Amino acid sequence: MMKILDKYLFKNFGKLYFIIFSIFLSIFIVVEFFEKFDKFLGKNAKILDVFFYFVLRIPYIIILCSPIAVILAGLFLMQYLAKHNEITAIRGSGISILRMSLPLFAFGFLLSIAILLLGEFVLPKAETTRENIKDVKIYKHPKSDIRMRSDIHYKDDEGRLYYIRFLDGYRNKIKNIDISEFNEKSKIIRKINSEYAIWKDNADDNLPKDLVFHKCYIREFSNGKLTNFEQFKNKIIPSINIQPVDLVKSTKDPMEMNFFELKKYISRLQRIGEKHQKELVEINLKIAFPFINLIILLFCIPLSTLSIRGKSRGIGFVIGIAICFLYISSTRLGQSLGYNEIISPFFAAWFSNIVFGIVGLCSLLKLGK
Repeated sequence: MMKILDKYLFKNFGKLYFIIFSIFLSIFIVVEFFEKFDKFLGKNAKILDVFFYFVLRIPYIIILCSPIAVILAGLFLMQYLAKHNEITAIRGSGISILRMSLPLFAFGFLLSIAILLLGEFVLPKAETTRENIKDVKIYKHPKSDIRMRSDIHYKDDEGRLYYIRFLDGYRNKIKNIDISEFNEKSKIIRKINSEYAIWKDNADDNLPKDLVFHKCYIREFSNGKLTNFEQFKNKIIPSINIQPVDLVKSTKDPMEMNFFELKKYISRLQRIGEKHQKELVEINLKIAFPFINLIILLFCIPLSTLSIRGKSRGIGFVIGIAICFLYISSTRLGQSLGYNEIISPFFAAWFSNIVFGIVGLCSLLKLGK
């Protein structure tokens, strides 16, 4: 009997979710269409470009709207079961309200994983393509140049500190280089200065490029005193193996990168001395945000008890939507606090999940007693 009941609840909850979600998706698309269409029309945008712009917006809307569809689907399902006295029959057969809700949580968990995978594999490519269509094809803006940079600070794996006045990524050239090496006591032991340096390709493309320093000066120190000085017209220093890609800062938004790309990008920002608090918050949110779809279901059963009472039939839906918006708003608040380094990136991403998870679980367990 339990397998039949589980399939019945899982199937009907899924149907309601996709119906409600489709309605929200349509509303969002229509609203954004009327908001952007006049601007696009004024830029003489091609119809096909406009069409793909809105199609590529769908993955983001799915992730944003899914929690609202989840809680409404749960409330409508409980309302339907109560209306046809199915909840009474289920409980009369000795099945607890907590056991009855397991198919809903199974759906919520699978949906959370699906949203996580969507955000990891589909959303970054969709957002990158959509932004390119908007900026380059519709607004006719030139592509952002990420290979020309100035005033670069960088730290390599061995603790060397680099200051590079200018990077020309197109010519694989850097100018006005200052490199400092330190011992285990953080005292300087070698200083390398060069007017400019150029990366030279190797015969084997799989090998790193060699960095050739020009007008290079090398000073060595011991206990803070200069012990050796060398000057070279051209010099390859084997221990210096930075590559052009190490110094390039991406112009991509974190939403346009998957988890591993963002992790690698954060590491690169740390090396070049750039701020990366926003990216640390975003990489935690990539894991935390999809599980709103599961945690929000903890409120579904308690709220449904309000909706199935005669005079309070609609109050559960109102409170449910309010909780969902409050949940998402608190997530955005945590995100903002994390960006400004008021709270840690992990806590910024998981704060709402922890608080709403505890409150929802307590409400559900209290109802199950």
